[in-house]
Amino acid sequence: MPAPRTNLILLPVFAVGPTRADAVTAGIENVGTAAATGAELHVRVASPRAERLREDLETAVGAGAAAVLLAETLVPQDLRDADIELRRQELHHDLVPGQVGLIPEIGSAAALARLPQLLAAVDRLVSVGVDLAGVADDLGAPNPTAAAVQQPLLAQIAVTATAAGVPWTVAGMGFSAGQRAALASRARALGAAGVYVTSEAEVAGMNTLFARRR
Repeated sequence: MPAPRTNLILLPVFAVGPTRADAVTAGIENVGTAAATGAELHVRVASPRAERLREDLETAVGAGAAAVLLAETLVPQDLRDADIELRRQELHHDLVPGQVGLIPEIGSAAALARLPQLLAAVDRLVSVGVDLAGVADDLGAPNPTAAAVQQPLLAQIAVTATAAGVPWTVAGMGFSAGQRAALASRARALGAAGVYVTSEAEVAGMNTLFARRR
């Protein structure tokens, strides 16, 4: 029986707290190992407001990333700045313009409120990643894992992303595997495309969940 397949590997150039990944979490120094798996490679990079965007994107594009996850995306200009720098890096590395995808990371109430504007900011978005724990914490929710907290937020994300034609994924920063599985089930019911996990042990179950028809 073949091992469960990792759909993508996310390497954190810019990491906060418990880093996240779709099945595997590793540093950028492990890019060779990650690339050898044949899984799609994404790299999490700092927001332009951290003043290290060029350095991070040079590392990500040079590592062969298919897409970058823009940490702590807050305003449309964050995505425009990243788009401009990605075009510069694509030119430098002789890549087709637009080849490297861009994924805004939504981790605050302010970012969620601006989601329609964020999704319309640039034309290279391949998905939107939502740190639901970050949004819930920002709202002051006493229990970010509760269904009563998660479901209205997931519904708002689902409506906005679906209307824009952009796939969306979720992450439970700091959640246990069981809590992340519950989040994934709620998100899948509303059309989410996937979930970031932190261990290989979670892959098979998540692949089964997201392979099911809604």
